[in-house]
Amino acid sequence: MPRELTVTAQYPRDADDIFGDALSFQEMAEATRGVAIYRNLPDGDMVQGETYVIDVLVWRVMHNPHYTVHVETVDRDARRVQSREEGWMIRQWDHTLTIEALGGGACLWTDRLVIDCGWATGFMTWVARHLYRTRHRNRQGAGITARVRRI
Repeated sequence: MPRELTVTAQYPRDADDIFGDALSFQEMAEATRGVAIYRNLPDGDMVQGETYVIDVLVWRVMHNPHYTVHVETVDRDARRVQSREEGWMIRQWDHTLTIEALGGGACLWTDRLVIDCGWATGFMTWVARHLYRTRHRNRQGAGITARVRRI
């Protein structure tokens, strides 16, 4: 049964600047340090309509070669990115990232994921929860929350 994971964090920076960072593959790799290693990451930012194939190594033991990320939407005006991802054991990893201005130069970053990994969905949702919370901690996010629900 698929699960939905929602992770949020607040940042004391301009929403457009944070969104610009969110589009960068290199920033994502840096934010995930200590948890995941990405190989074959492209240089630059995510591009709408592009499909990227990368190798992911989580905790140096969970290897996911040929992990596919298809970027469906990059909406700079709405500060939203939607991707569909899949790989070894991962049937569905639909990710919607939004950045919302809060006023006073602050913003709220929300990662919403729909995860289906068959019998391993619960475990992979736990891994995702740890991975996304670590990214926000490494970015100096505040008020980090993570909610999981069955869908």
